[in-house]
Amino acid sequence: MSRAELVAALDEAAARASRGDGDAAAAAPLLLRVLTAAAATSEVTDALADVSASRALLRVTDADAAIELQAGNGRLHAEPADVKGKGPKIDAASSTWLGLLGGTLRPWLAFTRGLVVCRAGLDELRWIQSVAERLQRGYENARAAETER
Repeated sequence: MSRAELVAALDEAAARASRGDGDAAAAAPLLLRVLTAAAATSEVTDALADVSASRALLRVTDADAAIELQAGNGRLHAEPADVKGKGPKIDAASSTWLGLLGGTLRPWLAFTRGLVVCRAGLDELRWIQSVAERLQRGYENARAAETER
């Protein structure tokens, strides 16, 4: 995947998040597309270099869908998962995930306003906030590099 694919997926996620089209079922596949493209983009993986490696089950509460996310130490991996799967569970509505992982919702806002609910504990909440911040930084760097092309 290329930066161009990441930028296109981010643009689609931003558009869906801003218009709130109500199609929650389409959110998980789009989030997976964003994360898969991000995993293949060096700017994003470089931004995750200083995050400790961990994993979590990101559950899209209004779509009955989940994504297993593994991130940290310069690595990113995402795949579809069962909503009752193993691992720390982090819940949010599709619009919150689109905004947060799509780069339009600032992590501090999502976490301080309770838009993201961590079912595991404080460590996992801090980890996902750190991952979201680094993802957004990586997205900005990838977008800038794509624009320079």
